[in-house]
Amino acid sequence: MTMKVPYVLFEVWKRGKRLGTYAIDAYFIEFLSLPPRKAVLIKNPASIALKREGENPLPKLLNVSVEELLKGLYKKLIEESSDARERRISHMRRWNVWRFLGIPTGHSRHIAIDEELAKVERENTLGLALLQKVLGVKEDLESIEIREEKTLYREMWLEKGEVRDEKGKDKVYTNLLKIDPVFRTAFFSALFREIALREEMKEKAQDFS
Repeated sequence: MTMKVPYVLFEVWKRGKRLGTYAIDAYFIEFLSLPPRKAVLIKNPASIALKREGENPLPKLLNVSVEELLKGLYKKLIEESSDARERRISHMRRWNVWRFLGIPTGHSRHIAIDEELAKVERENTLGLALLQKVLGVKEDLESIEIREEKTLYREMWLEKGEVRDEKGKDKVYTNLLKIDPVFRTAFFSALFREIALREEMKEKAQDFS
């Protein structure tokens, strides 16, 4: 049981110089719980199995240009990274004040909140680092041009709990399947859609008869 995922192949240019060629998932990009996880769906096209055509592929859901997506995401992650850091610092400051005053506030609860804030901060930091690598900049986005080349297709499937293509296991998708409930729902819906459609057709045929 496989599915064919559309990828947009694109080149990154800076002042007339090509910085690199990448591919981005144009379907699951719309099914992620947190914005920084969009950055991990950018791939080196040589590392995955991409084909020119796909029979009955998943639809391309990316409804903005790749340039608009990546530059907008970069700005959003910078803003959210700062907010996440401030929330974490503010929380720890309040907690320490309560501790010094001898006010019981629930140690385990505060540890859990700090760990959750730290996790969000780490994901934002990773997302920013990936985008900085792809875009070749830290701040000057105006000098960057992204040229979309074409849409290619990647055949993927699930095997023993791992997401795979012809080149092997995809660690990013396998991890997203474990940690992201929105991605997980979309993944299994996409994977089983052909079976669901066939069952629906059978039911309709039986109703007609």
